[in-house]
Formats: sequence, C-alpha cells, structure tokens
Amino acid sequence: MGYFLRYGVLAIVLGVLPTQSLWSQVVIAHPGVQADSLSPAYLFSLFSLRARHWPLGQPVSLIVFEDQHPAHINFVKQDLGVYPYQLRGIWDRYIFSGAVQAPRVVDSVQDMLYWVSHTEGGIGYLESDVGDIQGVRVIEIK
Repeated sequence: MGYFLRYGVLAIVLGVLPTQSLWSQVVIAHPGVQADSLSPAYLFSLFSLRARHWPLGQPVSLIVFEDQHPAHINFVKQDLGVYPYQLRGIWDRYIFSGAVQAPRVVDSVQDMLYWVSHTEGGIGYLESDVGDIQGVRVIEIK
C-alpha cells in the first residue's frame, strides 16, 4: 500500500505538471531587438544559422553556452528538438563554408547576460531558474 501511495501520488503530480515547467529555458535577446515572440520553427532557423536576421531585418548574433554545458544540452534538445552534436554539425558546415561567423561561446550565466545585452541583435538562452533577468528582452516562444 505504501508503495502505491508514494509512487502513485508522484505519478499523478508529474502527470498534472506541464513538462516545460520542469526544465524550462528562457530565450533572451538584446533590448533593442524588436520582437516579443518567435515561433519554434523560426527559433530553430536562428540557432541553426539558416535565418540570419530577426523578423524585422536586424542581423542576429548568436550567444551560446559550451556544447557540454547543461543549459545548452537542455535548450538544444527541448527547445530546438535536436541533439547538441546535430546542431554542432550544422554550425560546422556553415562556418567551414565561410557563409557565417561562429556563435560566441560563453561559460557562465553572467557572461550570457553581458554578451546578449551588449551585442546588437544578440540572442541567447538561460535556465528559467536563474532568478531576476535584467538588461535583456525575454522572447516568448509560441
């Protein structure tokens, strides 16, 4: 009986909670970016270097965490729908061809906030539990 109560209640609670809230990421942009929301498809286009401009024409600058950073792994798998090695392969092809510049790679939340807030057209992401986010625009994905 204790087994059922313990795991039954856990299953019910996890079934009721939206999955996104468990590992939610926040997409952030430079305050000068004129976009409040993006579609998941456009977000993927930006981070896969296929789209190089914001919807209103401003050039995009990607700021990302290192490939092995937990926030990067979660963002790429959950929000972009691919594995980090797949995204890296896409980047490498575009960068090798000389078509685009490599994304700026950071290794801390403070660096992510700094570079997104100080780079015109900058876009990045954070774990949702980082607390108060100031100096950047939060972009809704819908």
